[in-house]
Amino acid sequence: MNPANRDSQAGALIRLRGLYPSLKSALQKVANVILQQPEMAIYASVNEVAAAAYVSEATVMRFCRTLGFKGFQDFKIALAREMVMPSPLPQEEVTVADDPATILRKVFQTSIAALQDTLEVLDAGALRQAANAVLSARRILVCGGGDAGPVVNYAGNRLFLMGLNAHSFVDAYHMLAAASVLGPEDVVLAFSHPGTSREVVEAAQLAREAGVRVIAVTNNSLSALSRVSDLVLVTAARETSQQQEGLTSLLCQAAIMDGLFTLLLLARPDLAKIARAISR
Repeated sequence: MNPANRDSQAGALIRLRGLYPSLKSALQKVANVILQQPEMAIYASVNEVAAAAYVSEATVMRFCRTLGFKGFQDFKIALAREMVMPSPLPQEEVTVADDPATILRKVFQTSIAALQDTLEVLDAGALRQAANAVLSARRILVCGGGDAGPVVNYAGNRLFLMGLNAHSFVDAYHMLAAASVLGPEDVVLAFSHPGTSREVVEAAQLAREAGVRVIAVTNNSLSALSRVSDLVLVTAARETSQQQEGLTSLLCQAAIMDGLFTLLLLARPDLAKIARAISR
């Protein structure tokens, strides 16, 4: 089965890594046990996992529901399914002792694994809804701060070249100003890997209060940005070193945008006419 079409309970460990920063302390204790000993969790009972995490059984059940599972048994089934799947390429830290060939191999392996993980957890239905929202929007505000700048500009430029009324901003002043004049016929496309960028969350919240449809692209579906968004497109980038920090998240965000652009062009082939005109 195509990973993009799997049910919402696929990729238990992948999703857990993205949600981890937003989990409360007690739930993080359960997460630590699962991440460190996933094989044990598959065969353990709920009270055994609770004992290993030094929490109550109710906390383990709450942990499962937070991840989107009906209960502990459903979580274990998803976890077992993930564990028997072919292992992704190993992700190794780049070191000063590495030669250029080794560095390239490690960087590429990290990028490939991030894209595979994102495909595993991305909701294809949400992506299609995002495409429909963009197509019907009067105006499109694309925003994101910090490291998201390159993908914000990429998305904004691609939408503009399709002839859509899209504007992209990466600084707080302009994104807040743009968000303040939006209305129910408009759409906001907001990027934040952790989902906690204050200026992006504020712009999204301001737009949401005006009835604007907000689409978030983030690694954390429990983040502040996710909570003020109508649709959440989840990435699954696992940063492994300071040297690669931000690179895999940008790659995954750009890949999601390429998927969105493809859906737009399939629905409206006429959107390619500007690109054809300027490529002559």
